[in-house]
Order: sequence, then structure tokens, then C-alpha cells
Amino acid sequence: MRKHKHAHWFFTLCLIASIILMPACGQESQDGASSDLEAFKPFEQGRGKLAFSAQESSDAMYDLFLIHLQDGELFRITKNTYADIAPSLAKDGLTITFSSDKRGDYDLYTAALPDGSPELVFMSSAQETEARISPDGMRIVFQSNIYGDYDIYTIGMNEDKPQRLTEEDSQETQPSWSPHSEQIAYVSDRDGDFEIYLMNADGSGVVQLTKNDYYDAAPAWSPDGKHIAFISKRGAHFQLYLYDFESEQESTLTDFTGTVHSPAWSPDGSYLAFILDQDGISRILVTEPSSGEFFLVHEAFEKYAGLSWSE
Repeated sequence: MRKHKHAHWFFTLCLIASIILMPACGQESQDGASSDLEAFKPFEQGRGKLAFSAQESSDAMYDLFLIHLQDGELFRITKNTYADIAPSLAKDGLTITFSSDKRGDYDLYTAALPDGSPELVFMSSAQETEARISPDGMRIVFQSNIYGDYDIYTIGMNEDKPQRLTEEDSQETQPSWSPHSEQIAYVSDRDGDFEIYLMNADGSGVVQLTKNDYYDAAPAWSPDGKHIAFISKRGAHFQLYLYDFESEQESTLTDFTGTVHSPAWSPDGSYLAFILDQDGISRILVTEPSSGEFFLVHEAFEKYAGLSWSE
């Protein structure tokens, strides 16, 4: 049963509905040249904290880590015999929310940083994952398959009962808060394939943002509210795209021969961090959308999954 449970998580991460069990997300075959994997310059302009989940080796469980980007110092948050995944930092970087399967299913936890003990936020007999702390620090949005399909829920930081926001006969996953905590972007396959949708924080006012025949996933709202970064599989691999609200146009930010996932904005909106899995190597990279430059943050571990960037 453990294998089936982890397949659920990779399904929500990669948003490939037809594949229930697969290798780690982005473990692509080594097809073609790797000319786009030239040595990346180190990311020296960074500020704030970047949290991520990673396997140190192929036989390790996923643990949580934190990089102080100003000096590159790496901190371990968890080290367990179970998986800790999908980290989300509060805006001030002093609290982290994540999912852990220490009880058998993935449940939600928070911990004070740098060394607070994890505290249970919500648990059920299902999987609670992809949690995000609202920018105002008042609520956590997450996905759960309590009723079979995945739906979006929110719960107050001091509450014990979540509010269900979606009740569609489809998969509703990967929620992302707007900068003022008033709206939520998320992924749904209600129209037959995975698209990006928006709704108010109470579940009302649903609007479909992307409309195409591809897999769109992992929306990340920019801090100024003017853009949503997301990944989309419009060829052999998932790549990073940017939706501009003013022009209602999309632009392509990456064109690697590997899979891109887990976008996360810098607090000032100047940079986008993401994970690239290519040619058997997993890396955390940063791009500056205004210039198209790419920088390396970390590549020492076996596999990375899930990013969150705070002050």
C-alpha cells in the first residue's frame, strides 16, 4: 500500500492523469543532446530562504531542507524514516507547513523555524498534500482526496475543521494563493484535461484561466499579482510558462530536454526558482524572466521536489 500512496503524490505533482505509477517525476530517458546543460552560473543575487524536499540518495526518504540564499548555507529541517514533502514557508520565513506520512497517510504539519517540533494541523484517512500558507498568515490551503477525487480545502491556523472549496467530479489540485490572500489558483481536469483555474478564497467565482489541449499544472502567483507561472507539457517534457493578466498572453520561459517543475517566485518577484530533472540529474535552478538568464542553486542531492521561497 505504501507504493500506491506515493504514486498519489507523484500524480498530483506531475498532473499526468493516465499514469498512476511511474518513476520519480522527471526521470526522463536520456534522449538527445544535453547542450542546454552547460555549467550554470551560481546564483549569487539571492535573498531570503528557499525550502525544498529532497532525497539525499536513491535509497533515502524525502526530507526537508532550507537554503539561506544570501550565503548559500544549507540547513536540514527533518531527518526521518518516513517522507516529508511539499514544504510551504510563511511570508516571513519563520513557519513552515508540509505533509508527512509518519502516520501512514500524508497529513499536514507546521513547525516554527529554525528548530521547532512539527505540530499536526490536520489528518484524515486520506492524503493531505500541496499545502500553502496564505500571504497574510491566517489560513492554509491544501488538497485532499477524502471523498475520492482530490478537492481544495482551507483551514485556519488555529482551527481543527477545514472548509471544502471544490466539489466537482474531477481532480482539483495544486492550489496557490494570490498575493493578498483573496484568490486561489489551482489545477482541474473538469473540462477533460488539466487547466489552470482561479477562484475566490471562499470557493466562489470560479474562472478558467488556461484553455488548451495540454497538461497545465503547478500555478505560482507572482508577488505583484500580475503573472502566474505554471508548467505545461506541450512537447516531450514539462516546461515553464508565464501568464500575463494584463495582456492575457502566455510566454515560454524554458526549453530544456528534461522536465521542469515546482516553480516558486522570489519575494520581490524578480526571479523564479524551479527544479529541472534531465539526463538523470536533478537541479534547483533560478531564472530571471526579464533577462532569460539561468542560475544554479543546488545539485548535490539525488532528487528534488517542491520549492517555497520566503523573505
